[in-house]
Amino acid sequence: MKKIIKTIDSIVTASGYLAGFLCLLLVVVVVYGVFTRYILRAPSDWTMEVSQYLFCGISLLATGYALLQGSHVRIDLVRNSLSKKIQKRLDLVQYPIILSLCIVLIWMGGEEFWGAFISNNRSESVIGMPLWPVWSTIPIGGILLLLAAISGFFKLIFKIENKL
Repeated sequence: MKKIIKTIDSIVTASGYLAGFLCLLLVVVVVYGVFTRYILRAPSDWTMEVSQYLFCGISLLATGYALLQGSHVRIDLVRNSLSKKIQKRLDLVQYPIILSLCIVLIWMGGEEFWGAFISNNRSESVIGMPLWPVWSTIPIGGILLLLAAISGFFKLIFKIENKL
């Protein structure tokens, strides 16, 4: 079981690092857009659209990593005032809810991605970028979040240390 969880954690961690790299790429794109618009007085057609798509990818690829690291938003003030036993029960309830939401995210996002891929949907901008890469981040992010939730659930049940 520990080997499976370690593999899952490695995959999800790699996606977090990929999201971090995409953040750096986003910064480069935005700085380039600002430079061309305000310094050269010749705004580029593609920087806004690419930055929006990168932001979507970053957000969805990082969700699993955030869950794995315990970085998701929660009400710690209330949670920390509860006993450890009640906190564990809350965690046991939280993971099945996350798992069910991930299934919906994967299913619905997968349908949107597949529709955009089959019909070769493109943005309505001047550059007409294909939309399927952006839509693909929804089911991929859902799968990564699902994997992180499975890992967290098994760690909780089998009392496996977080740092394998």
